[in-house]
Amino acid sequence: MIARRRAGSAMLIALLLLAVAGVITAAWLTLMTARSGLVGEMAAAVQRRIALENSRALAQEFLLERVIASSSGVAFSYDLPDPAWGGIRVPAWNAAPLLSVQKAAGVNAFNPGNGDGYTLDLAVTLMDGDANPARRFSVKSRSPLLAGRVLVSQAPTLTPGAAVAIGALTVGPAAFVWSPNLAMAFVPASYALPEGAAALAFGGVLMNDLAQPRQVANPRLGGAPIFDGQFDAIDNAAPAANSLVAKTAGGTLVSGSSPLAVNGVSSDGAGNVTITLNTAGLGNILIAGEVSALTLAGQAGVNNAAADNLPAILIVLDQPLSSTRDLTTLTLSGHNRRRVVLAVKKAGGAGTLPLQFTTAGADWRLLLELENTPVSLTASGSALLRGGIRSDRTIALGGGAVTITAETDPKLLERLASRNAWVESNVP
Repeated sequence: MIARRRAGSAMLIALLLLAVAGVITAAWLTLMTARSGLVGEMAAAVQRRIALENSRALAQEFLLERVIASSSGVAFSYDLPDPAWGGIRVPAWNAAPLLSVQKAAGVNAFNPGNGDGYTLDLAVTLMDGDANPARRFSVKSRSPLLAGRVLVSQAPTLTPGAAVAIGALTVGPAAFVWSPNLAMAFVPASYALPEGAAALAFGGVLMNDLAQPRQVANPRLGGAPIFDGQFDAIDNAAPAANSLVAKTAGGTLVSGSSPLAVNGVSSDGAGNVTITLNTAGLGNILIAGEVSALTLAGQAGVNNAAADNLPAILIVLDQPLSSTRDLTTLTLSGHNRRRVVLAVKKAGGAGTLPLQFTTAGADWRLLLELENTPVSLTASGSALLRGGIRSDRTIALGGGAVTITAETDPKLLERLASRNAWVESNVP
């Protein structure tokens, strides 16, 4: 009897062990199945993330290459050869990004616009094979001179192999140099270079080495945007709406060969043009060549409230190769408190243009934009330029001391100055 009980107990224990083993085996099989499914889900998630990043890169490049240099565009769709790897759906747009006057909804304090600027926003669908999220991509733009970089040395367009020299100017708060070289003697408070550029040495001044996004310094050159710092914004042909010449539409048209006297603009017909900046009726001006001497007449005193309250103006001197006269003298007389953009483009690019501050201790509010126009600045003792200089050629210091500082209250200058453009993306 006792033996039977022992045998029954052993059998019961064996059955219990078999049951436990079965449960453990079933649990193990369930776990293995779940883990196998997890691997599959993780692989699919990785694939979606890769597709999302591919799509983001596609959208970024499309806006840089196609949208920045345009005035409008139709809806655009593109899928990678394997749709699982990503694609984009871009809506139509009907505005030129570099003419936008819409301020950005979000602020990125570390962008090239120093946290400010204009934007053209597009809601782009990024194909990731699942949610296909929409993201707000923004073509941002702002003048680098108004973003704190008061000296911008662009890459030359006529002779790309030639070094651009910068004389011993005093520059603050910051400069940006697209093509650094040993012929740069200016003294900056801070400076930045494009990615991959050889470093400059400025006597212990530290370089701002924050990552720089790809920027377009000209809207379109030779049919496509150029990202190496070449400057073609004064009279670029495609699309014309992005040029400074186009922004003077409706203003005063001047030829140095035709006598003129209207709203503070005078031409003697012999190549000499004078613009009196404190004239209330003075607006934007396009000087279409035939000029040998240009004088901007400011005010007698440094702090002129009346000039400060006048609207900002844009003055463009676009000298084509067909011009029978060459601009050889640029004079800034007196002081100036009016907000002014002066853009000069010489198609030939030959010869250095003397730019002279004729008043001792001259204090000038001015953004100076120069294409193919090397200049030599001369001050009567010293001169202060409030705004900045953007040029793709040499800026020499011919005499005196010139200090460049920032414009602190630009107002309408923001819309009149040429801009750099870049692309940002944000979650809606």
